Amino acid sequence: MSSNKKGGDERFLRVQKDPRFWEMPERERKIDKRFQSMFHDKRFTEKYTVDKRGRPINQTSTEDLKRFYNVSSSEDEDDDEEGVKSKKKKEVKEELVKVEIEVKVEKEVKEELVKVEIEVKVEKEVKVKVEKEVKVEKEVKESKDVKAEGPPPERGVRVIEEDELVRYTAAEKTFAVRKGLPVYLLAASICQGVEEQIPHLTAAYVHPDTFLARSLEQHAWKFDRVTGEALVVVHIGTDDVASGLSPAAIVGQMEALIDRIQHGHAEPLYVAVCSILPRLVDNQRTMGTVRDTNRRFHELCRRKKDTIHLPTGKLFLHHRQIIQNYFTGDGVHLNVEGKKVLFNYLKTFLWHFCKHS
Repeated sequence: MSSNKKGGDERFLRVQKDPRFWEMPERERKIDKRFQSMFHDKRFTEKYTVDKRGRPINQTSTEDLKRFYNVSSSEDEDDDEEGVKSKKKKEVKEELVKVEIEVKVEKEVKEELVKVEIEVKVEKEVKVKVEKEVKVEKEVKESKDVKAEGPPPERGVRVIEEDELVRYTAAEKTFAVRKGLPVYLLAASICQGVEEQIPHLTAAYVHPDTFLARSLEQHAWKFDRVTGEALVVVHIGTDDVASGLSPAAIVGQMEALIDRIQHGHAEPLYVAVCSILPRLVDNQRTMGTVRDTNRRFHELCRRKKDTIHLPTGKLFLHHRQIIQNYFTGDGVHLNVEGKKVLFNYLKTFLWHFCKHS
């Protein structure tokens, strides 16, 4: 009994001498879950038999740790931090979504504005072009010298003196046309500058990068305003060959264009179809397409009324080889000499067909 008491006193004295005894915290310290092992690991556990006053007790150091350290508060703090981080992440994500939506809406608005600007520009160009065409036709109509005696002939009846007619025979067909009748040209970029070489054209509609189908939809309506006997020269098809269309498809579209041009006219509206020109950039396949298409153009014009084929493609071949001196460096467009050859041929044809000088 005295031995136990003596041992307890010695331990008490040692505890009192330990500075940590007097520095014990007045309130619980908060620690995180990384140090939870100190509450159950035997290395941190020490058993007490007396308290600081020497009274016998049965206690371990674990109970002191639980009394001075608050683990649950540390865990709650971690949970609070996680909750704050999660909330911030959610807010940032929502903000990013809002920004993405705003950027998308702004992009769509800009694209819509660009479309509207393009439509307005195209509409303005079409309006200017139509006004120009109407002005040209009005000037041509006013410049005609109409000399006739008695009442005018009925619509659809041609009353023309024999000495005013020109008879033109080609491909087993004979045309009897009025001298100096109006001549229109519908062509692709191959005929740019034709107005300078053939100034007596009533109108020249030259549309770069055009196809037969596009001309049928967008350009053929211009001939609805033509009244009386007239001639339309068509030089389109090069881009159709380059696009990979078959000869049958190209000829079918040419026939549809001819029918649309001639539709609804009481007096003859003659159509002269020019051959598709071979180009230096043509390969073996496209050259075959050009030859087959031009042969079919000839057959088409033989069977259709008021239609004639102009074999302009032969002008650019020598012994079935393309004459390079007639093309620019890109092998696609005609140079000055090439255009001169083409336009001189058209002027010669117009002189023989309707005595245009």
